[in-house]
Amino acid sequence: MNSKLLSFLEEIKAQGNMSKAAQSLFVTQPYISRVIKNAEDNFGVKLIDRSSHPIQLTYAGERLLSFLREEDQLRATLDREMTHLSQFKYGHLTIASNEAVSNDIYKPVLVKFYKKYPKVHAQILSVPSRDAEKRLMSGSLDFFVGQPLSNPKIQYMPIAKIPLILVIPNNSKLYQEGKLFVDYADLDMSKLSGESFVSIPHENNYHRLVASYLSSIGVSVEFSIEVPDVGLASELAVNHVGASIIPESYLDASELTDSNNGGINIAKIPTSDLVADFGISFIKAKKTAEPVEDLVNIITEVVKENTPKR
Repeated sequence: MNSKLLSFLEEIKAQGNMSKAAQSLFVTQPYISRVIKNAEDNFGVKLIDRSSHPIQLTYAGERLLSFLREEDQLRATLDREMTHLSQFKYGHLTIASNEAVSNDIYKPVLVKFYKKYPKVHAQILSVPSRDAEKRLMSGSLDFFVGQPLSNPKIQYMPIAKIPLILVIPNNSKLYQEGKLFVDYADLDMSKLSGESFVSIPHENNYHRLVASYLSSIGVSVEFSIEVPDVGLASELAVNHVGASIIPESYLDASELTDSNNGGINIAKIPTSDLVADFGISFIKAKKTAEPVEDLVNIITEVVKENTPKR
């Protein structure tokens, strides 16, 4: 129950709204309310100030959150120590990624890892960058695979730079009839201003990267459609819902030709203009045991094999 209460309090604090917290955690709002109410009855204090907008944690709620984080970190440390002492016979690793990483990356990673460590339990998550940083610091996450995190206590090991492409639907002013691939240098990007653009949640580092780039070149798009991940964003762009900038690995253009291009253009963005940095983030002191070192090496190897080269 403490782990659920910790997650609920953290998300309520981040969202300032009970319903949004429930949506983010994929539970119902009444369930969160019931867990919070039971904790309030148990401790005899109010944990949530429901009269404020957005809602906030009370002082008691903040203190309880702090204690729960410490408890969670101690439990995670204990788990890792016991795992190490048992030589990883029944170990556990939790790995999270951001939206620049396609799910296809994890299949060869897990296959190679489990051949060597068949009894280590690995949990794979997809979380926004801000949540990954919190989880790494609390000890509930071992690795974050994606863009760098801006925390001096977190070590970042660069692996690759992910090439990005602009997907242009046939309802865009930039669209060129009868072509699949178009030269990015020839595009008048100002024509994208005001057009529908498919994005991922704004708090995500990948969205910030794309939005910052568009702003730097004077393009103001209409982020009219926000979806949970880049995979869905790429599918919507291919189906002419709006333009989108996505990692090149997300689009399989092998079956598309100029005559059968699905009504889209693909423009490869020069890496000198825009690229997604990609690597592994972890708390330095935790990358010690042999299986952990092996996992880092496997992820590095697989990502480099699956990163398009230009």
